Amino acid sequence: MKRFFLAAAVLAALWAAGCKAPDKGYDLYIYNSKGENAQQFEDMCRAYSAASGVRVKAFSIGSGQDHMETLRAEMNARNKPAIFSIQGVKELVEWRQGGFAQDLNLVQDDAFAALVRGIAPSLRLSDGAASYGVPYNVEGYGYIADRRMLSDIFGAGVVDSLIADIKSATYDEWAALVTALDGWIASPSAARISLSGRFYAFPPARAGLAANLTGVFAVMGAEKWTYGDHFINVALNAVFASPNEAADAADDKVRAARPAFIDYAQALDLKTSHLAGWNGPARRSQDFVSPANFGYDQTVQIFADSKAVFFKQGNWAYGNIANVNKEMAERLEFLPVKMPFKSADIVRTDGMTVEKLNSSIPVFVPNYYAVNALASEGEKKLAYDFLVWLNTSEAGRKFLIEDFAFIPYNADPAVIRVPNALGNSILGYMKTGNILAAPYHGAPAPWSGDTVGLKIMEDYMTKTPWTRADYEAIADFAVTEWIRLKQQ
Repeated sequence: MKRFFLAAAVLAALWAAGCKAPDKGYDLYIYNSKGENAQQFEDMCRAYSAASGVRVKAFSIGSGQDHMETLRAEMNARNKPAIFSIQGVKELVEWRQGGFAQDLNLVQDDAFAALVRGIAPSLRLSDGAASYGVPYNVEGYGYIADRRMLSDIFGAGVVDSLIADIKSATYDEWAALVTALDGWIASPSAARISLSGRFYAFPPARAGLAANLTGVFAVMGAEKWTYGDHFINVALNAVFASPNEAADAADDKVRAARPAFIDYAQALDLKTSHLAGWNGPARRSQDFVSPANFGYDQTVQIFADSKAVFFKQGNWAYGNIANVNKEMAERLEFLPVKMPFKSADIVRTDGMTVEKLNSSIPVFVPNYYAVNALASEGEKKLAYDFLVWLNTSEAGRKFLIEDFAFIPYNADPAVIRVPNALGNSILGYMKTGNILAAPYHGAPAPWSGDTVGLKIMEDYMTKTPWTRADYEAIADFAVTEWIRLKQQ
């Protein structure tokens, strides 16, 4: 890290001394860390170039590419991006300390200053008074369900009430539903389950899309971020109200998260004990952590082929699902990721409850556009103009909503509709206020995915069954590693 900052300091000194690079073939270089919209991002940059005359170079990371290592390499290159991505508070530290992150509150450009002032306080990337990023969008995630699949299992006339009752159901009711579905997929019978005080009946045989089912959940066993970042983030909401609160947490507050981490492990065990495979039920094994069989694309295919009832992912997966099964993509709905929380497990003091945790989905800013403080004043001006165009012009917002399938960070959930089912499902949660935060962004940088996620992948995703001792070992590891990494 010291070598990285030294190189940055040398480059900055050369820039300040007046070293002028030859024409690069572009005017504005933008680094995009969301590889899933790489093609659409290129299209958007070409459209902006055609409209403005500004030559734009766009770079998007590839699938499975390490975002931070790639960005460090780009920032150490001679021609650095003027706009780059920061994925929350935990990444901000490096770019702020290295002198790369421009404090946007200090920008004098009138149109851009108005844009920055309009970012809601809860959505700002900040270390206090300063502001370092313009949100890409807001995203959300949960268990994705296909309404037609639910119809083929429980009947077309009950889908709306079923979805509402799943959302409000307790964890025990959810676990009973998962177990009943697993049993019904293996051996159909006319059984009943209870959700939020209402009974729902299974048909005596599997028909329609339900005939394709091989398990309850499609799970990306090879993608540790799905359970190391996003799944554990739900548990962190029992402890922290925001990324900044997590980033500032004392050791005692981290230790107080142990019960929530036990809840996380138990809920993860439930999900990964009822896996859909290609031709039948899958099991936790070495095969389950193989990218060739349970990577991102393979698991999207399993769900899009109607082999699973639920798929824990976010609205960013809409395009991938639509590429495989466009009709299904228009029928999708988010359900909460429930965990066996008890009131004593919640250590927040702002009124958070078990019911709220288990009826909400995380909705947050996943990425921010930052402006490179080491860029020339001319490049900064081009960066400001581009970000204003993207977030305020009709053409820019069309790309955000229609091409990227994004929910703009400055959208009003009471009036906006987006042209995909998952985005509108998120807007429904936003309207009711049933949303959680992303405190995992405030954990020490390698903690959630590269430390806890890797431990789960290597030691537990290949093991069955899990025990109470396993849940406690996972929780202890999560606590110990947070404190260790924070002290580095």
